[in-house]
Amino acid sequence: MSPFLAGALGALALLVTLGALRRVAWHRRLPRWRAGGPLPLRRLFARLGTRPEQEAVLSEEAGALWRELGALREDGRAARQELADLFSREALDAAAVSAALDARLARLQAVRARLAEGLARVHATLDAGQRARLVALVERGPGGHRRHAHGRC
Repeated sequence: MSPFLAGALGALALLVTLGALRRVAWHRRLPRWRAGGPLPLRRLFARLGTRPEQEAVLSEEAGALWRELGALREDGRAARQELADLFSREALDAAAVSAALDARLARLQAVRARLAEGLARVHATLDAGQRARLVALVERGPGGHRRHAHGRC
C-alpha cells in the first residue's frame, strides 16, 4: 500500500471516529459546562444579574434536575420493556401490572420531591428583584422576548 493511500485511510478513519463521537455527544445532549455554566444558564444569569454564589446554587440545581430527568427517561425505557413483557404473556397478570405502575409512581414522587426542594432552594437564593425578573421570564415562556418584538404577537 502506498504511503499516500495509508495516510488517506488513516485520515478518513480519524474523521469517521470524530464524527461518531460528536454524534454520540449530541445524541446524549450532554451539557457543555464552561466558565459560568451552559449557555442557557449564562443567559439566565445575565438577565437576572446573579452573583457567583447564586450562580453556583442555580447551576447545581439545574444539574441535579438534568440528572433526575435523565433517570426518569431511563425509567421510561424500562417501563416500555416491562409493558412489552407483560403483553407478550398469554394472560395479563394484574399483580405484575400493579407492581410496574407502583414502581413508576414511586419514581415520579421522588422526582417531584427533588423538584420541590430545588425550587425552594432557588427561591431562597434569589433576592426579590431577581425573583421578579424570573417571574417575567417564566410568564413569557421560552422565546418570549422574540414573540412580542416589533408589535407582533
